[in-house]
Amino acid sequence: MLKNMDYVHAVYVHKSFSKAAEKLYISQPALSATIKRVEEEIGLPIFDRSSNPIQLTQAGKYYIESIESIMNIENKMRSYFNRLLDNNRGTINVGAASFYCTYILPTIIQEFKVEYPDYTVNLLEANADELMKCLHSGIVDIVIDVEKKGIPRAFDSLIWSKENLLLAVPSSYDINNQLKKYRLTFDDIASGNYLNKKHPKVDVRMFKNENFLLLKQGNDMYERSLNICKNADFTPKVTIYLDQMLTAYNIARKGKGIAFVRAGVTRYLETTNELYFYKINDENAYQNIMLYYKKTDPLSTVGMDFITFLNNKEHDKTS
Repeated sequence: MLKNMDYVHAVYVHKSFSKAAEKLYISQPALSATIKRVEEEIGLPIFDRSSNPIQLTQAGKYYIESIESIMNIENKMRSYFNRLLDNNRGTINVGAASFYCTYILPTIIQEFKVEYPDYTVNLLEANADELMKCLHSGIVDIVIDVEKKGIPRAFDSLIWSKENLLLAVPSSYDINNQLKKYRLTFDDIASGNYLNKKHPKVDVRMFKNENFLLLKQGNDMYERSLNICKNADFTPKVTIYLDQMLTAYNIARKGKGIAFVRAGVTRYLETTNELYFYKINDENAYQNIMLYYKKTDPLSTVGMDFITFLNNKEHDKTS
């Protein structure tokens, strides 16, 4: 009754014999016959075919719960054996958002390879939700992402760096003329001069009548941006919701809206006079960048060496 569990699970997921058959690359009659054999072996129906879409019977619910437990065990086994193989091969799989994969990690990995020529680092670019799923399933060994609340107990983490969020405002906006004592240039940010206490933080409510560019829901920056605006007693007028911070930054440069950006982005981009930057007077404008890994599956030697290298690079940058 278990050898065809993938077929049963596909019908459950797609709530349709025809859609499941299409995904499995078999004919619908062949799939129906396979499911029928499983039901005959159990002695009870798994699916209630009278409903649309089809639903599980009581026996079917128990069957699906059971095979999903088996599938999870199988995934853990595969993940464990892959880690053993990767450890022997000197390979580590690292997941991060587009910004890190494009600007920060390539140089770090190059330098890591110089120190550890026998090691290989594979990069996976994905959004925050997908990264954690990849970590859970064992596709990646380490995730670099902003600090999250309520991470699964199976994950462990440590702080890699700290980061400031700023407002990037098109320099063509009239509001900049009212805020001369607050506004900062690209070079102020890139040089770190903006951290000097002589540069005051702006009250975000000054921008309540302007158009904003926000990242989509599910991204940490989305939550932080809304909380910052909420604490300033207004709901932002959003022109566009975007997937990546860099896209929001570049659209802001074209004068299409105000973006929340990481201060660190200026270390990797060309100088521009098309934006002014503002320090934000809100606790949500500070965030920790974390290294996440699975507590239940100890990191390989290459994984530990890579984390040590990352921490040393961050120490060198801030010392």
